[in-house]
Amino acid sequence: MYILLFREKSWEGIINRKPTKSEYTSALQNKDLFLYCGHGTGGAYLGGSDLASLDCRAATILMGCSSGKLEATGHLEATGFMLNYFMAGCPCMVANLWDVTDKDIDRFLACLLSSWLSDDTTTEPRKLLDVVPKARAACRLPHLIGAAPVVYGFPVFLKPS
Repeated sequence: MYILLFREKSWEGIINRKPTKSEYTSALQNKDLFLYCGHGTGGAYLGGSDLASLDCRAATILMGCSSGKLEATGHLEATGFMLNYFMAGCPCMVANLWDVTDKDIDRFLACLLSSWLSDDTTTEPRKLLDVVPKARAACRLPHLIGAAPVVYGFPVFLKPS
């Protein structure tokens, strides 16, 4: 689905293999957009303390199950691995609040990316938040799987080139 979009745009990335710690770190620090499609939060490739100490510049899309889940523990503030991305300075994150099915979240992501990164000739910046509802509707289960992805952080815009 979206792999064709990656090739069409000549994006750098890793497909069908695990990233190294240095590849994961480099992408977060040097790219404008970081996309993770895999299990969970990507914590298996870069630990929480290593992640939190980075200087992250990339808007981040984590499409793993429960990648944006926060858990309240008693009277303390909620915690979750995704907070390490914000401690690293990640400006914006799209992540899932609960477990999702791979086919439906692939539909969400394909619609999100194709809508946000479309080649239309508008001169207005495109907001990530504006395309999320359309992407949710692309899911076969829009009120279950489509509702799982949320946006944390600052509004992110795509400037026309």
